[in-house]
Parts: sequence; structure tokens; C-alpha cells
Amino acid sequence: TRRVIGGAAFAIVGILFLLSAIHVFTATLYQGLFGKLSNTSLGAVAFAVFALSLLAVIPAGRLGARRAIAATATALALGTLGFTLIRQEWIDLALSAVAIVAGTQWLSLLHSARSAGRPSPLPIALPCALALDLALRALFATVPVVAAPLVVAVPVVLIAVLLFLAAGIAVLGEPLSWAAPGPRGALGLVAIGPLLLAAETGATNGAQLALAGGIGLDGGPSTHIGLLVAGIGIAAGALVLARGLPARPAAAAAVSAGAALMWLHVPLLSLAAGAAFAAGVVIAASALTSAPLRETRSPWATVVSFGVGWVLFVGGAFVHYAYYANLEALWLLTALVVVAVLVVPPSPLPRLRAALAAAVAAIAVGVPAFALLATPVPAFAQPSLSFTIKTYNVHQGFDAFDVAALDRTAEAIAIGDPDVVVLQEVVRGWLIDEQHDVLGYVSARLGMPYVFAPNIGDLYGNAILSKYPITEVRRIHYAKEPGLTHQPRGALIVRIGGRAIVAVTHLDENADASAIRMEQLRTLLGELGTVSPAIIACDCNAKPDAPELQLITNTGFGDLTLQSGGGQPTFPADQPVERIDYIFGIGVTASQGRVIASTASDHRAVLVRVTLSAP
Repeated sequence: TRRVIGGAAFAIVGILFLLSAIHVFTATLYQGLFGKLSNTSLGAVAFAVFALSLLAVIPAGRLGARRAIAATATALALGTLGFTLIRQEWIDLALSAVAIVAGTQWLSLLHSARSAGRPSPLPIALPCALALDLALRALFATVPVVAAPLVVAVPVVLIAVLLFLAAGIAVLGEPLSWAAPGPRGALGLVAIGPLLLAAETGATNGAQLALAGGIGLDGGPSTHIGLLVAGIGIAAGALVLARGLPARPAAAAAVSAGAALMWLHVPLLSLAAGAAFAAGVVIAASALTSAPLRETRSPWATVVSFGVGWVLFVGGAFVHYAYYANLEALWLLTALVVVAVLVVPPSPLPRLRAALAAAVAAIAVGVPAFALLATPVPAFAQPSLSFTIKTYNVHQGFDAFDVAALDRTAEAIAIGDPDVVVLQEVVRGWLIDEQHDVLGYVSARLGMPYVFAPNIGDLYGNAILSKYPITEVRRIHYAKEPGLTHQPRGALIVRIGGRAIVAVTHLDENADASAIRMEQLRTLLGELGTVSPAIIACDCNAKPDAPELQLITNTGFGDLTLQSGGGQPTFPADQPVERIDYIFGIGVTASQGRVIASTASDHRAVLVRVTLSAP
């Protein structure tokens, strides 16, 4: 048992490194190359990186078990430390790709290599790693540890690297030989990639659980609630593994029922179903890697099985995100997990010791609960006839150089102490955006309540934060234009402080889409009607002389930014040459307008003080 636990410690830290590498690679690839390469080309790059896991047989054959595991583990650790420290787009892309290749190869080699009497550590390590990953996201307010401020991230990751390498030295001190599962056990390994995708996009994704369950659109620490629910599920799964209950039917039932109910979007019921989903994922992670292994001369069967699973992981992620939150791919891969759990040959699962199961449960529940209690609940202030309003495209929480920068995003928003903040490109838990919740993080940092209007799935859209009461919320979806180049778009309209109407929108970005933007604005203006006072804050993706903007001014709205001295270019943030971010108003006067010089996003924010006309 001691050797199993020691191997599990080595595996747990390595799995956490691999998950971090996946987040950084997918986010950097998406942020850095989206729009520069086609979706097909982006998918090809991702497929190529993950498919290199299939080449693990080469170091295995040339170096032998111990040296192959040591080499891939070292590359994984150093790559993780490198992208934590450097934070430069292209270097991070390269280092995270190296870490993924090394990490996926390391995982399959570690599972296939064994010493006399020692089973694979993965049936224990995978559930524990999922619990720790969730706890870290809760503790750091959904910001990945590797993207936290350097003064925090570097020491934490460095300690983890030293622990990982020390554990590896201890584990690799034993003679190792290769082992492989039979065909049914191989199917279980194929399902590990899809299982992790199901976890990342649903079962352990706090924001997704919360929004599927009907909370998180109108303020509150919803993502922390979702993480706590997932943590309860993980704790339940750990207890099932500790008690030796029938794992395979329990995993299949919990994953299928939990996923189905979560994606139904039934208020509260779908949130509660997330706990079952998370429990099923944890139990399945153990069951899928527990098939009996037989001695073999090469780890090729294990390598191919894991490699196919990683290709399915990439394929599912690509279809889900490239096709704007497509769910069919996730459902198919979740069904594959259920089938694999039932097909994997029964074998005695390595039971979590009671103490370890209790520790996993305490971490999975205790840390999210602490984070939830520690998160301040913003409160409204008394409204005023004069207030400052800021519009900001937050670039999904990444800076002008495509590096995750939620702390800098919040600091940039706080400049000028705005009373009302409207945000575009708000992402709340996408795998390809490091799974951070931009809106929840900013709301807690600024102490401002919010409303959210998703346009792509549940987790991407526009938001408004306000110090004053928010009422009469309307969420508008524009007609979806055909083709993958046109994203689903919409608008959010609210009443602030009982008087002013504030609308936020993000218009089509394609250069030849003036007519599309015109139709989108006609929809928005039709929803607004003749109400006054009213404000439209917009990433309009159009220059000041564009006919679509004339449609706004022809209805009586004034360009408040230009009127009050803030008519400077806003994009790109590092060297702005285009003015595409605006604040328009009717029934108000504007003053103190300015553009905020910051590279915390690829846009610059626009700030204006508005005074409402006397009632």
C-alpha cells in the first residue's frame, strides 16, 4: 500500500501539470491564432500535438521503462515551470505543447510500467487529482495557479515540481516491466480523454453547473456555488471508492443521469445533478484505469489506447467550441464513457484508504465552501443623477499579448472608479480560456453586482456591473448569420437606478459585415424604442463614419465619448489606430470622457461621466 500511495503522489502532481498544460496550450492557441488561421488549421495544430502521445513507444523502446518515464516526467515538469514563469505568447505555446506531448506520453508509460506486486497508481491518482484541481480553482477564484500573479504562482509551481521529481525518483528506484490491458481494458483507457473533457466542460466546471441550474445570470457567487456542488459530488465518489461499493454500475448511472439532467437546464435540478455527474466522473476515472494488466514486451497497446482517447478529447473540444457550444459531440463522448465503464472487465479496484478518502472529501468540499464564504456579496448603493460609465471589451480575460491577465483586467476596470461597467467578450468557464470566470472574478474584486447575457452557450456573452440597483433586465439574441465566421451575437438591456436604460452589445466583427451590423442595431434600437434617458455602450467593430453608427445617431443618440473629449482610438490596445468602442446616449449630457491606456485587454476601455436630464 505504501508503494501504491507513493506512486499515486507522483501521478497526482503529474496529472495536475498535464491539466495545466492543456489549459495554457488551448487558450494560447485560440487567443493567439484565432482569426489568423482557419478553424481547420487550428484544429490540425491541436490534433498534431495531442497525437504525438502515440509516439511514446519510441522513448519506451530506446530508453527502457525507468528512463523513459523519467525523461517525459522531467520535460513535463520543466515545461510547466517554464510557461508559469515566462508568460510570453509564442514561448508559452511552445512550452505548453512540449508539456502536453511529454505529459500524455508520461501518463501512458506510467500506467503501463509496473514492478512486482504494484498496480498502476492511476485508479487512485485520477480521482485525487480531479479533487485537487477543483479545490485549487476555488481557492484562486477560478484563476489557474500557473496564471496567478508571479509572486504566488512561481513558488507554488516550483514546490510542486520538486515534489514531483522527488516522488518520481522514489518510484523509479524499483525494477519495472511493461504491462498492457486486454481489448476491453484498452477501451477503458480510450475513454479517459473523453472523461476528462466531460469533466472540464460540465461535471467539475462550476460556472457551467451554476448556469445550467439557473443561477449566475443575475449576480452572486454562482461559480463558487457550482464548484461546491461539484466538490460534494467528488466527495461522494471518493466515499464510494473507499467503501468498495459496486463502482461500475454506480459510475455509469451517475454519469448518464447527471449529465442528462445537467444539460436539460432545469432550474436547481440541473445544478443538483452536477453533484451526481461529478461523483460519476470520479468513480469512472478509477474504474476505467483498473482493468487487469498482463505482462508484455512493449507498452504499445496502452500508448495507442490513451493516444486515441486524447485524439477524441481534441476532436470533442474542437467541435464543441468551433461550432459555438455544440453539445452533440460532448453527449457522444459522454455516452462512450458510460459504455466503456460497463464494458471494462471487473477487477478489484484499489480501494482508497478511509483516511485518504476523508482527505479527498474534505478538500473537495471544504475548500470550495471556504472560498464561497470568503467571497464578498456586493450590495447596491443609492442611485445618483450623475454617474460614470465604462465600456470595455475584456478579451476573455487575456491581455493585448494573449496572456491570461484577470488581475490586470480588474485593475484596468477599476481605473476612474466607474459606477456602471459594461463588458463584452465575457467568458465564464471555457476550457479554451483556462476555465476562468471573468465576470465572477471582476465582480468580487470591484464589489459590484452584475447581470449576464450569454450568447454562445451558457458561458460567453455580455455583462453589466453596477453600483446602483439593476432592474428590468432584457436579454436579446440577434438573428444568427449562416457560416462559422459569424458568431452568435446579442444585447443586454437593463434599467439602472430606476431611471436610465443601459444597453450593451458586441456587433459582428467581420470587415465586410456592415449590413449585418446594421440589422443587429435595428434589432437593438427596436427593443429600446423611444425611451429616454438611454445609453448604448458598444464594441461596434465599426469606425465612426460607418453607416451602421449613423443609424444610432439618426435616432437621436449622441456620441458621448466624442462630445466629452474621449474620441481617441481604442484598438489594438498596445498601439491603437482604430476607434471601434463607443458610448452613445439620449436624454443625458456627457463630460470627462477619456480612453484608458492599458494593455490588460486587446481593446482600451472608454470612460464617460453622464448626467441624466432632470425628471
